[in-house]
Amino acid sequence: MRRATLTCVAAILIVGAAAVGAGADGGPSPGVLWGWNGIASYRGQVRYVAVTTGRSTLVEVVRVLGGRVLRWRSLPGTYGVPLVAYDGSAGGLSRDGKILVLASSPARPGSGGTSRFAVLETRTLRSRAVITLPGSFSFDAVSPGGSTLYLIQYTSSQDYNRYRVRAYDVTKRELLPDALVDKREPDEQMGGTPVSRVSTADGRWAYTLYVRADGAPFVHALDTVDREAYCIDLPAQVDPQRQYRLRLRFGREHELNVRNGRKILAVVDMEKLEARRR
Repeated sequence: MRRATLTCVAAILIVGAAAVGAGADGGPSPGVLWGWNGIASYRGQVRYVAVTTGRSTLVEVVRVLGGRVLRWRSLPGTYGVPLVAYDGSAGGLSRDGKILVLASSPARPGSGGTSRFAVLETRTLRSRAVITLPGSFSFDAVSPGGSTLYLIQYTSSQDYNRYRVRAYDVTKRELLPDALVDKREPDEQMGGTPVSRVSTADGRWAYTLYVRADGAPFVHALDTVDREAYCIDLPAQVDPQRQYRLRLRFGREHELNVRNGRKILAVVDMEKLEARRR
């Protein structure tokens, strides 16, 4: 049974990657999730699942114990629960549990297409906002109260590893003009593939482990409240093929561990935003 489950998850992730045309090219977006486990509430009582029919999307709230569908709503268009890392981590649910963000598959960069996001109220599943952006965007994170979305914008039709992080103000219905960059190294080009994601209990910080075929992995630390981002290079040297096995796990107070199985390769100080070798 466990083997069948893992096979199914792998198949979903492959479909998600293909949806953005980023599979063999190493693009950062894992895509979106249709059906399966969706995303669980923070209390673990319900799951939010999106099922597409091609022209519309059925959003369901499913009780974890017993699997009863508690409520549902049909949305025009095709949306899924956004995946934020290739370990199967899903996103889109605000920490206060009031907002659910669904995403379309990003348009191919340079194709002239659009990217869409549906912001729903979890209590009623009614639409709070439908966001349509020209260009290629995927979901990255949401602030604890759901007022700010963080999106990945793909900037090159030739290289899917070229992108930047953007913030969208849901209240004002506008994409903020400046990309989020590490102020310590504002000229550094962000690039890589996300393989693992963890977030703090209050939902303020989202930490994503990125791997690169031609460099050392790094952790992207996103402050979803103050709209700030930091790139933390890791001192660990790992074979590119083995980097995809790395995972982020919280360790001691104010520490984030980069693990390869049971082995800790590096430790990130979440206060100093620095990394050291284990």
